[in-house]
Amino acid sequence: MCLIALAHLASSTFPLVIAANRDEDHERPTRDAHVWAEQPEVVGGTDALFGGSWLAVRRGGRFAAVTNLRGAVRRSRSRGALVRDFVTGEQSPEAYGEQIASVAEEYAGFHLLAGVAGTTVQYIAPELQAPLAAGVHAFSNAPRGETWPKVPAAIEGLRNVLSLSEPEVLIEELMRFLSTPRGTDSPLSEVFIRGNRYGTRSSTVVVATGTGILFAEQSFSPGGAPHGDRRTFRLA
Repeated sequence: MCLIALAHLASSTFPLVIAANRDEDHERPTRDAHVWAEQPEVVGGTDALFGGSWLAVRRGGRFAAVTNLRGAVRRSRSRGALVRDFVTGEQSPEAYGEQIASVAEEYAGFHLLAGVAGTTVQYIAPELQAPLAAGVHAFSNAPRGETWPKVPAAIEGLRNVLSLSEPEVLIEELMRFLSTPRGTDSPLSEVFIRGNRYGTRSSTVVVATGTGILFAEQSFSPGGAPHGDRRTFRLA
């Protein structure tokens, strides 16, 4: 996952909205978003190499999402396990952050968001664990404290649609934003990357309402063409 925009308690209608793009080598084995057989209350994509996930949500609103860091040194454990273990576990976001801090050196650099829709979201990185303030936030592959141009663009893109009242319309608008190139040549600025070897593999939108959660994902082939139909899941 290379871009995560998140609206946490920023809307009276939607307590949580996530709009995210996963950028990855197209040859990396991946399973698109699905209901997890071993955890049927969880929806998310999975990494076929190590079994983790970049973004997953559980019925009831428990979720996690992670980005890597550009240039981070490879470590012994996969960052996808950070998402999987939180979503399938029972620890509070704060307790989970404390646990990860004690073993952070086993993972390459990351930005991890772990929380429960409508309550609390914890930002977790090797050097910092802190609750996320209510509002609209975005994270890329940049080191903490460094802002790439795609980040304010994602914040603005998400903030501009929070006034919509229908979740399906919100999903359509965010999918359009996530899958539209901005016309730059830099991965630091470009939200959607149409590479043939490396590029945006999937766009995901998660919308929590007063009655449940909508999870929508569109996958892309090398070059940026949509791959298959959009998958939509409803978690009561």
